[in-house]
Amino acid sequence: MSYKNIYTTGEYIQKNHSYHIEDSSFKWNNFLKILKKFNFNFENINSVTEVGCGSGQILVEARESGFFKKKCEFEGYDINQDAINLAKKNSSNVKFFKEDFIIFSKDKRDLIIAADVFEHVENSYNFLSSLKKKGNFFLFNIPLEISLTSMVRKKNIFEHSFRDVGHLHFYTKRTAILLLETCGFEILVCDYANNRFKEIKDKKSFKQIFIAIPQFLIGLLNIDLASSIFGGYSLVVLARHKKE
Repeated sequence: MSYKNIYTTGEYIQKNHSYHIEDSSFKWNNFLKILKKFNFNFENINSVTEVGCGSGQILVEARESGFFKKKCEFEGYDINQDAINLAKKNSSNVKFFKEDFIIFSKDKRDLIIAADVFEHVENSYNFLSSLKKKGNFFLFNIPLEISLTSMVRKKNIFEHSFRDVGHLHFYTKRTAILLLETCGFEILVCDYANNRFKEIKDKKSFKQIFIAIPQFLIGLLNIDLASSIFGGYSLVVLARHKKE
């Protein structure tokens, strides 16, 4: 059985009822930060497409941000019918399709978003190599799950991510960038998103606070080192198709 069947049989939404809609504002704000950091020209963007859109809320946040032109088209693709149903309930101003974007799309898009997507794809190399031909600019959010803490802790984060969230691949900052560059992307700008601090704000967990204190202090000196030791970060990337 192909692993993607967890998305088409309803298994995924049974384990993730909200489809992570509660994280959408956080992810969009992180995208917006690196777009501003790059002095991104929003006026040149006529289409924004999200691949693996889930609840579609990131697209809603993008559309309502006011940074894009009024005529800019927003569309989301997901192979999960439950996700598309949820997305259509969230917004009638964004077009949503239950399709495999790589197969379905014919025209090139101006800006493509893939937030927490390619770690779910069995052949991430083929997926990314095909995706780069579909757009001009790309936004990626990549969970960085390999760290010293994740390797030694008794509770296996990799098993949880595999069984409950559907992650097939696990990354550090270096391996994530290496994969994107190998697949033909040029990294324009990237930055860390501190997921642990968001979790503390949402859940107010003592354990998370206990880990966050040394993580914060080391991060002030060297954020790469903090990520390598403690984890709890995602990598936010703005990229484009590398010129041959």
